[in-house]
Amino acid sequence: MRLEGKIGIITGGSCGIGKQIALTFAKEGARIAVLDINIEEGNKVAEQTGGKFYHCDLRYINGIEPVFKSILDDFGAINILVNSAGLANRTTIENITEEEWDLLNNVNLKSVFFASKQAYLMMRGNGMPGKIINIASLRGMLSDGRHTIYDATKAGVLAMTRSFAVACAKDNIQVNAICPGYVLTPMTEHNLNRKDWYEWICGRIPMGRLTEMQEVADAALFLASDESRGMTGQHIVVDGGWSIHN
Repeated sequence: MRLEGKIGIITGGSCGIGKQIALTFAKEGARIAVLDINIEEGNKVAEQTGGKFYHCDLRYINGIEPVFKSILDDFGAINILVNSAGLANRTTIENITEEEWDLLNNVNLKSVFFASKQAYLMMRGNGMPGKIINIASLRGMLSDGRHTIYDATKAGVLAMTRSFAVACAKDNIQVNAICPGYVLTPMTEHNLNRKDWYEWICGRIPMGRLTEMQEVADAALFLASDESRGMTGQHIVVDGGWSIHN
C-alpha cells in the first residue's frame, strides 16, 4: 500500500472531493484525521476510514492550532495535509458584498495558509518527508467573469503553494496543488438544474464528460506518495482537457 503508516489530515473531509480523498488514502494504508464543520457527516467518513473526526470551523484561526495539536497528540505525527475545504460563489461583481468576500477568503485562502502553517511546524521536526496538497481549481487560472471571488481565492492558493514549496523544501516538505475542472460534487450538482447545462459542458470538454471525484483523489494519492518525491511547487490540472480547448 502506497501510504502505509502515514498520518493524513483532510480538511473538508466530510463530503465531495475531500471525502473521496480520505477514502482513497485510507484504502492505501493511511490513518486519517477528518477536519470539518459538519459533525454528522464528518463522523461517518471517520468511521468509514477507520480514522478520527475533529470538529473545526476553519474560518477562525484560533480553532486551527488546538485541533492540529490534538491530532499530533492522538496520532504521534503528521505526514500529509490535504487542504480540501472550500466554497464557491457566482455573485456578479456589482452585487458582491463584504460578507461574501470575507467568507470565501476565510474558507478558501486564510484557512489554507494557517492549516499549512501548523502542518509545516509539526512536520519539519519529525525527520520524515512531509506532503502538503492544496485543492485549487481551474478557476485559479481561467476566468469566466462569474466566479470573481472564487477565482481570486484559488489563484491565491496557487501562489501560496509556490511560496510554501520554496520555504519548506529545506525541511523535506513538498507542497503541490491540484486544479480540478468541472467535477460533479455536492457543491456543483446544482448546475444540473440549469437548462441544457450538462450537454453544453460536456460539449466544451474534449473528453466529453465531467471529471470524476476519484480522478482528483488519484492525483492527490500520487502527490501524497513517494512517487512524486521530485515535485514541489507544481499544480496538476485534472479537467478532461477543458483548459487546452480553444
